[in-house]
Amino acid sequence: MQLQQLVKIQLLISGAVFFLSGCNPSDKESGWSEETQIYNANADDSLMVAAQQKSRKTVGEFVTALTSGDTTMYNFGVKAAFPADGFQEHIWLSNLTVKGDSIYGAIDNEPEYTKTVSIGQRVAVHKDSITDWNYTKNNRLVGGYSIRVIRNRMSQKERAEFDKATEWQF
Repeated sequence: MQLQQLVKIQLLISGAVFFLSGCNPSDKESGWSEETQIYNANADDSLMVAAQQKSRKTVGEFVTALTSGDTTMYNFGVKAAFPADGFQEHIWLSNLTVKGDSIYGAIDNEPEYTKTVSIGQRVAVHKDSITDWNYTKNNRLVGGYSIRVIRNRMSQKERAEFDKATEWQF
C-alpha cells in the first residue's frame, strides 16, 4: 500500500484527528482532496444532509453513552460546523464532556478554512447543532453517519484498506 493511501486512510479515521467534512468552498471540488487531505462536500449533498439530520435526531443516544461510565465504549467524538468565508467547515471535537444541553470538546485538528477556532481550543456546541457523533464499542463504529457516507463512496479497494486501518466493524 502506498504511503499516500495510508495517510488518506489515517486522516479519515474518526477521532484520530484529521478528518473534516465540510460544505465546499466554491473553488474546491467535491470529494477527497489530496492537496488538503480533506473530504469536501457540497452544502446540498443529500446524503451528508441526511447524515447530519440522523446525528441530531439520535444525539441523545450519544450523550447517554458518553455519560454512562461504560468503559467498553471509547473514542468519543462529535463534529460541529464553524463559519469559513461563506461556507462551513465541519470539524471533529474530542475530550468531551456534557453540561446541560451543551457538549464541550477540544478542536481535534488544525482547521483548513475557518479562522474562528484553532486546534486544541475548547468549545461548546449545543447538542442540537452537532453535525455528527460517534464512538467505538467492541471495535464497532456507533454513529459516524458522515463517515459511513464517505466510506460508501470509496472504491472497493479503498474501503477494504479503510476497514483494515480502522479495525472498525460496520
